[in-house]
Amino acid sequence: MDNNRVNGEPGSFGDISRSESRMTPNKATPRWTTYEQQVFELFREHFPKATVRKNVRVRGRFSKRKRQIDILITEKTPVGKLKTVIDTKCFQRKVDVKAVDGLAGFVDDVGAQKGMLITNMGYSKAALKRAFYGPGDLELDILNFSELQNFQAFTTIPYAGEKAFVVRAPFGWVVDVTRTERWLATMYQRGLDAGRAISKKEFLYINFWNRKTDPLTAAKLDELQVSSMRLLGAVTVTHRKTVQRSDAVIRLRIADVKKYKCLEVTGFLEFDDIIFFAVLLTSKESQRPNIRRLESVLQQAVPIQLRRDNTALITKIQQRLDESPPVAERAQILCEMGHWYRDMGQFQDARQPLEESLSLDPNNYQTVKELLAVLVKLGDKHAAAAIMGRLLRLDPHNPTVFNNCFELARAALLTSSELLNLIDTLKAERFDNRLAQANCDFYAGQLLMSIEPESARQRFVIAEQAFRRFLPAKHQVFAALRLSLRQCSRSKRSSRDLH
Repeated sequence: MDNNRVNGEPGSFGDISRSESRMTPNKATPRWTTYEQQVFELFREHFPKATVRKNVRVRGRFSKRKRQIDILITEKTPVGKLKTVIDTKCFQRKVDVKAVDGLAGFVDDVGAQKGMLITNMGYSKAALKRAFYGPGDLELDILNFSELQNFQAFTTIPYAGEKAFVVRAPFGWVVDVTRTERWLATMYQRGLDAGRAISKKEFLYINFWNRKTDPLTAAKLDELQVSSMRLLGAVTVTHRKTVQRSDAVIRLRIADVKKYKCLEVTGFLEFDDIIFFAVLLTSKESQRPNIRRLESVLQQAVPIQLRRDNTALITKIQQRLDESPPVAERAQILCEMGHWYRDMGQFQDARQPLEESLSLDPNNYQTVKELLAVLVKLGDKHAAAAIMGRLLRLDPHNPTVFNNCFELARAALLTSSELLNLIDTLKAERFDNRLAQANCDFYAGQLLMSIEPESARQRFVIAEQAFRRFLPAKHQVFAALRLSLRQCSRSKRSSRDLH
């Protein structure tokens, strides 16, 4: 008998004989039963929409004998049923690699896709690594009972406007709902924080693309993203077969970006009105299990519609306005009010406070962006173009401002000529500002590349000469310029071939 175990034979998982031995008075049954019941109740709480059963008996696929499952969780997902086996253990010392090997064989034998071992004594680092980085397609995890009681978030609902998804973290990972301009939510291995996960090259983030605003396909979005990567240097891109869904087109891209020093793997879910995409950073050594985790996110993400009511919040904001605050504070409060109206989709109600806020504080970047987004939704193309010109003037040294304008211009259905006119007007106004002029020429070249490649080439050459006065030779803008000039040459050759 192995002294490590209180219940069951060493290495045995789910044999009926083990289950029956627990019911013997000599095996401290009341203590074990209480522990198992607590685990069962916690999983029922964490999986309210799943079927959670305990003490389930099934015939092993390979062993051909009855196996006993402590807790079996069965969920309906867009790609079918998903079974997770929970094995509860009372140990006298930490779980080791051998126990995880036993769990892997047990989960495979009973035909489940995931397995979790709950222990009362913790686990070794080697055991956790064996669970996370096993070579097979099974997903395994170990949790200490105290960790289960204080479980970090399993699930989140990232949203943008009225579009949202219910998203489950990969097995053994947790959700971080901190939003930034780059992502709506992130996921990483349990026990880490976002900074350590990024450093370790095991990190996943989620974003959406609104197809009503810009009706790209997943394939076209993929192409645009790869073009942006190439601005950073050498990139090797492959696509591979992945999981399938009946309600969405799924696409999986693996990019080896030299500058990142890791792989960037992106999974796309293309629906009629939105593209959900999840981006995974992973080392090459850990790509297989981590791509499985990405695929589990793609399998289980469920689209939903959100209807938010910010009425109470807006009422409180109005009360602050009624107190006649100073001008700067009033402008900020009005911007908040406009944001919360926009958040509810009440764009006409959002417009008035945002316009008043901008009249009080004409150079507030956030207010300009909020108002521009509202005007785009209202379809007021003329007003949107005027505000876009104001946005460009706020910080013409900043490439992010130009990128924001390009993105909003597509949504506002501004033509390339209309946006080019805004950029050239800014260039004429800033005739004594070389860096602003260089940015104008660079982004004008981007607009002209597909329609007038020779004009685009001339703009890029002028921009490059100006940038060399201000920026170091290794700045990424020069890589972008080299790539753009090559694209101009290809476009010019294609045009000649057509004629």
